[in-house]
Amino acid sequence: MKTVILFIALFMTTGSIALAGNGENILDRIMQRKISYPESLREKGIETTVHVKVRVLAENQLEIVEIASDSEEMKAAIEKQVQQVKIRVPQNLVGNTFNYTFKFQVQK
Repeated sequence: MKTVILFIALFMTTGSIALAGNGENILDRIMQRKISYPESLREKGIETTVHVKVRVLAENQLEIVEIASDSEEMKAAIEKQVQQVKIRVPQNLVGNTFNYTFKFQVQK
């Protein structure tokens, strides 16, 4: 039976900065593109949820305020991915915090 990997990212923001016309948050779109199911953990079949709270410090800088998961391996992998996110954001996003929930599942 072929294994299908399902990656679900749920986004909830405490900051409410939306782009005109489309209602999407620029940071949400970037996080959705940059955070992925780590290959090594997918191969192990690790399924978990990771909660991440970030603060925008300045252009190209995010600070991880809080990160939680029942898997230390997944927590470390996602923390590393978040630290590598580089963003160009409007100045009015600086200081805002955003909460993300990433759910990683293997579906068979």
